Amino acid sequence: MKQWMGWLIGVVTVRITGAQPTALLNLCAREGLLLWQMTSEDPFTLVVKVPARQYSRLCRLVEEAQCTVQERKNQGIPFFLLRFRRRYALLAGIVLCVAALVIGSRTVLTVDVSGNETLTREEIISQLRLCGVSVGTYGPSIPIREVENRMMLAVDELTFFSLNLHGTRAEVIVREKTMPPEREDEKRPADVVSSADGVITHMEPWAGDPCFQEGEAVCKGDVLISGDMVLDAPPPLGTELGTMLVRAKGKIMAETKHTMTAQIMLRGEKKVYTGKECTRYSLSILGRRVKFYQNAGIPYEKYDIISRLRSWTPIEGKTLPIVWEKEQVREYTTVPVTLDEKQAEALLRERLMTSLQEQMDQGEVRKADYTTRRQGDCLIVTLYAECTEQIGRTVEKDTQEKSGSVQRFSQEGTEEEKEQSQ
Repeated sequence: MKQWMGWLIGVVTVRITGAQPTALLNLCAREGLLLWQMTSEDPFTLVVKVPARQYSRLCRLVEEAQCTVQERKNQGIPFFLLRFRRRYALLAGIVLCVAALVIGSRTVLTVDVSGNETLTREEIISQLRLCGVSVGTYGPSIPIREVENRMMLAVDELTFFSLNLHGTRAEVIVREKTMPPEREDEKRPADVVSSADGVITHMEPWAGDPCFQEGEAVCKGDVLISGDMVLDAPPPLGTELGTMLVRAKGKIMAETKHTMTAQIMLRGEKKVYTGKECTRYSLSILGRRVKFYQNAGIPYEKYDIISRLRSWTPIEGKTLPIVWEKEQVREYTTVPVTLDEKQAEALLRERLMTSLQEQMDQGEVRKADYTTRRQGDCLIVTLYAECTEQIGRTVEKDTQEKSGSVQRFSQEGTEEEKEQSQ
């Protein structure tokens, strides 16, 4: 233990010579000096170790005891650092390293986001950067409560936001709103209108008056179920009570026909790399890029840039903001190429069928025929399809029409009341 303490505070090994070395030892004991590992070379010579801070006091006592002292060896950290007192660059480097260690240990290096479902991590980090928190921000300077309030005001989808700092890691915990399902306004009158030409095969009116029956042909835009619902009087009266505006609903299945066309050029160009390329390197630290090349221009007319990024990951799943980037610029030329006609036709057929299925609502394709023709270098494919699909679409009525209908119904009701009272 005493040896380790000697290394920390520094220790000096001295050789004391005199007629009465024991008198010197008595003086040292009276002054409280720490001496250890004393060895006697002869009756007039002692070799001892003394702490560096007490060496000057030992020299004064040696003079009082009429002895001589000879310094033999210096050990410890203070003497090691004293060697660099004239090496200013090294001292500056040590100071900078200590400062970087102190500041870097409290600088945000990683941002972890948890609890997000619909919002992406990039969206949250981007908005957090606008609030003053990003990689490279000094942790103690972050007003955490202010940042949390600003994030809640900036992002409407959040119901909870928490920012916690753990050394160099910023932990973000969010909770998103549970959005209620969209509900139709049942008070707004509407008609069910046909979205395509066809023949009705099945009809289910849930609200409103149907305008067509099964087996009848309809055109696109026809009203299938009207929101102007006629009110029938009880059997004894046998008269109509007028109309009432409702939100028409229903399911109408119909046989429809679709014609769709797609085209593609059979002649094009293909890239061929010439073998010429140049490589550039850069290092990104805390979002600041340091380039290791001088000329930023690209000497090629046609080229591709291939970037490979390697980040420093000392712990699995934890990436530090130190990224080494290797960027390759490869020159290429274009040569004419001809597509295979059969493959191009198969591609167009597949895309036409996919587009048709995306357009239909609750339907299926019963029959599909294709025609192919070529105009120069252009291949044209046409799809003729027979389908069964749901063609009813809800279209809201005009507000003015609604007001007029309601007023008309009220006037009719008033006239009936007058007749009954008479």
